[in-house]
Amino acid sequence: MALAGVYPLYKVLYDLTPVNFRGGALIALPLWKFAAKHFIMWSARELEDFVPAIVALSVDLFSVLFLSVCISTSGSLYLSLLFIATDVGQTLLEFREVLATSTTVLEILRIQKSSLQEKDSNREDESMKLNLLTSITTVTRNPSAFRVTSLKRTRLWACLPHRMTVDQAKQMDVLEDSGLYGPRGLLSSRKSSRSRRKSQHRSLSFGPLKRTSIVPGFASSSNKVIKQGDKSRQLVVQGLQLLFHCEYLALVEYIECVVPLLFATYKLVLHQLPNIAYYPASNNWGVAAIANILMYQVQAHLFLEIVILLQYELAHLGADFTFQFEWLHSSV
Repeated sequence: MALAGVYPLYKVLYDLTPVNFRGGALIALPLWKFAAKHFIMWSARELEDFVPAIVALSVDLFSVLFLSVCISTSGSLYLSLLFIATDVGQTLLEFREVLATSTTVLEILRIQKSSLQEKDSNREDESMKLNLLTSITTVTRNPSAFRVTSLKRTRLWACLPHRMTVDQAKQMDVLEDSGLYGPRGLLSSRKSSRSRRKSQHRSLSFGPLKRTSIVPGFASSSNKVIKQGDKSRQLVVQGLQLLFHCEYLALVEYIECVVPLLFATYKLVLHQLPNIAYYPASNNWGVAAIANILMYQVQAHLFLEIVILLQYELAHLGADFTFQFEWLHSSV
């Protein structure tokens, strides 16, 4: 409701603004979007697993829709290009953050693989072929084996109950009793009643876990052991953050490519209906007018997807999500 009230108000103010001063909307719209995102994230703080979908299907959907409306009514190709350039710039900043996080995660995985090879240089099995998901789940199932002393930034339980067996529930209880995981994202009601329904609570499934004591290392631990624990902890935190951002960006880019096409279709259908008389600003719309206005926005987002997103699937560019890079070692 807040978004439905804020963005129409912004559109009214945009229409009342003189054409020469509409460039100020380039600053106002990103501010509205930034504030709306944080408001939705705060409102959905107890549903952390669904934040990417909630934000993308509310804030970004409204933002792209009203951006299409502003472009269609701007009456200036220069102003339309500025709107598109601003939106593309924000998207590139998001990709830059994802690139920085993925670089950190990839470096940690390379260090772990090198460590395994040093321990057994004559053996090459599946344990040495590390990938992101396998590495994260391995560390979170048994943090003590990787010298991890704290995962306070990582939430153990899912925000909504999931099915799991009795053994899996016991494993989760052991991890919770260890005190390694932080309370961030937990429901207040769940936190107060966790002790009497641990075995009934259902969350994500995990593999077998030995019932071991998970406590911080002794003060006499070597720097190498401490560094190993820090790298494992950083892998979990940065890896989960990378997966979170990738899910969000995939949803946003899909919305930003589909909504302009739907808006153009809506305008074409509206132009053929009798109630076009009640839309005086659209009485001269046609296929050519709509294509000339919206093709730049669609082309800009398609360019990002083709150049950046689709290239991730090409092994010869070094984008191997299995982090094995077998193509480097294969003979030509």
